[in-house]
Amino acid sequence: MHIGKLKHDVNVSTAFMTLAKEDENAAEHLASCQQYRHACYFVIQAMEKFIRAKIFTLVNPNLEYFRDKNRTHSLESAVEFLIEIISDQQVIRDQVSSQLKDHVLGITRYNALHNNLRYPSYSRRFDNYSILQVHAEDYDRLKTRLHSLQLFLKDLHRLT
Repeated sequence: MHIGKLKHDVNVSTAFMTLAKEDENAAEHLASCQQYRHACYFVIQAMEKFIRAKIFTLVNPNLEYFRDKNRTHSLESAVEFLIEIISDQQVIRDQVSSQLKDHVLGITRYNALHNNLRYPSYSRRFDNYSILQVHAEDYDRLKTRLHSLQLFLKDLHRLT
């Protein structure tokens, strides 16, 4: 028995936007139940999908190159690709990169956070396993970054 049914011939940008909003709603629901670890995970998922939605408004999703560049499930690779395609001018790419790091996403290593939210990790430094403790303040910080990202993506055309 199959679970779900594929809907074909969708607008990929719209699909990513819908999924991003669903992830954001899931995060809000989980946070309201004090499930901050899972809420933070879904905020990161929403961030990635909002970026991919924007990317697919800027490039042709039917071209193999762009499909392949968007196969990862990494917020950081989505950011890198957005910066790559936003302009052919290096000064604009540098400005977008700077804005994202300094004012939107911060210096968080999202790939590491993504894993640390889901799994215990072994530390050679301490020679033991650790698990990330997540609290309401952490969720609030990520949620603020998500809102900043949404505004940034909405106004991105002003930088180009």
